Amino acid sequence: MNIKPDDKTIKQLLLSGRQFYIPRFQREYSWEKKNYQEFIEDMIENLSIDKGMISWNQYFLGTMLFIGNISEGTAQQISVVDGQQRLTTITILFSALSDKFRTLGKTELSSQLFKYVMTKDDDGNDVRILKSKTHYPFFAYYIQDLNKSNPTTPNSEEEICIKETYDYFSDILTEKKIKALLLRKNGKDLVDSLSFIDILKAIRDQVLNSTIITISTTDKEQANKIFEILNAKGKRLAHIDLIKNKVFEVLNKIEPADFAEEHWKDIKDTLYSGKESVGFATFYRHYWISKYKKSSSKKLYDDFLKDNVSKKVDSCKLFLQDMLRNAKYYMEILNPNLSNYNNRKEYTWLVQSLKSLTNDFNIVQVRIALLSLFDVKDRNLISTKKFMDAILYLENFHFVYNALLTLRANKLEKIYSTFAISLRNSTSKDETTRIINEKLFEPLDAIYPSLEDFCAKFTELTYSKKDNPFNVKTKYALNRLNCYYSNKEIFEADGSIEHLCPESQGGLALNIGNLILLEQKINNAAGEKEYKDKLRDYNKSQYKWIHKFCTDNPNWNESQIEDRASMMAETFYTRVLGRE
Repeated sequence: MNIKPDDKTIKQLLLSGRQFYIPRFQREYSWEKKNYQEFIEDMIENLSIDKGMISWNQYFLGTMLFIGNISEGTAQQISVVDGQQRLTTITILFSALSDKFRTLGKTELSSQLFKYVMTKDDDGNDVRILKSKTHYPFFAYYIQDLNKSNPTTPNSEEEICIKETYDYFSDILTEKKIKALLLRKNGKDLVDSLSFIDILKAIRDQVLNSTIITISTTDKEQANKIFEILNAKGKRLAHIDLIKNKVFEVLNKIEPADFAEEHWKDIKDTLYSGKESVGFATFYRHYWISKYKKSSSKKLYDDFLKDNVSKKVDSCKLFLQDMLRNAKYYMEILNPNLSNYNNRKEYTWLVQSLKSLTNDFNIVQVRIALLSLFDVKDRNLISTKKFMDAILYLENFHFVYNALLTLRANKLEKIYSTFAISLRNSTSKDETTRIINEKLFEPLDAIYPSLEDFCAKFTELTYSKKDNPFNVKTKYALNRLNCYYSNKEIFEADGSIEHLCPESQGGLALNIGNLILLEQKINNAAGEKEYKDKLRDYNKSQYKWIHKFCTDNPNWNESQIEDRASMMAETFYTRVLGRE
């Protein structure tokens, strides 16, 4: 194996100039209180006090596994295979500790510590040292923003876990509680003599100087093998391991071929076959609650045993075959590409919609519903129009509910599970249509955000060349509006964002009311010209929206931005979404 082991401190790792990316197939951040409590208490109790001074000691944080070469090469992004729970926890701790320094008036200490959370590239642009699609943009707002300027509400189990970890660290980083921990192995006089600031600095140094063994390889398959080896011993069996054992116990014949082994391998290979992969456990839970019963991770094995699928050879074989079929659906959902449909242009809308749900909005729960829709489509139990209506409805709903308003997504899982199980049991196109109307559209309509709430968030959208959590949402909104005015379904391939008042003005100039979609070539030509000069370039555009805008706005200045943003919001809600 071409692997490169090395020992590093956390400080060396975070200052390596790399961005540590958590692939989609990794499980979400899920440390419980006992995990992060043990971590911070270990850091504090490992400190030494001598002659009125507090200092750090050597501490080993285990092994971390990466795809890429940390020590050599110029590739900035490194994928984390093993170690994301620890790296995420350290990042949350440093954010909480930085906030504590700032609260105490130590702004320089706060800023210096934050360089281990956020850094800058050679052009001076902000770069998140830890990056993950599953918790973006919540993590960026709540943890990786020094000033916490855009507070947001957690809307998934992972985001709730991140907030609980941060809140716990913020709570324990008080003079009274930290000194209480230090008293476990130090005398009261020694502890009382220490300043609070020095204790906080020592906690910072203890984490930064903790040692890890990094193992890196450029080969994804090698990384997965190493991961299995590192985690094979002493690991408590997860529900998916127990289910696998039961299936293999029932399908115990290995001649002339090992049906169970071959199909299990095919499912696993399928889940790792795309650019975006997914863990077997994540896929299995979505598949199970899409077809059998809504179950928590802890109850999946018990519910599997209760179902007849686990009792007979034939039913186990059908179960594996159906899982493999659904694994293929899952990868179509996770890796939208026209090649999945033999490059047939009539499926371009589907690829675009799935990319929005998967890549732009990063919606996980919707996969439960999508699996069932792909299932009935494959069995010819849904009309092309109804299939399209359902997918586009989900895209619209999640843009409003999750991407824009960042509302809690927990309640959606039950809706999607109930709908998916009913849909899979459909026996005709008429029944499928009824189930989609009654068990998908109606429950989601009941919780659809109002025009007022939608407009309040829509008018806050901004776009800039710098890394901005709003950028993806804003570009999506502009593309949808452009499609509406052009009476098209598909986004323009050459569309780019134009700031009517120059972006360099900042402030309101970044707001969506100051933005238009324009061909890249014309956008470049318009540059930083005065608006009256830009109009000549704008009128060369082939986009119908541009011509309407130029006709309606022969003049433009900053005072018009907010009114236009409100008008765009209402148009989007009533016309694009069709919610009169």
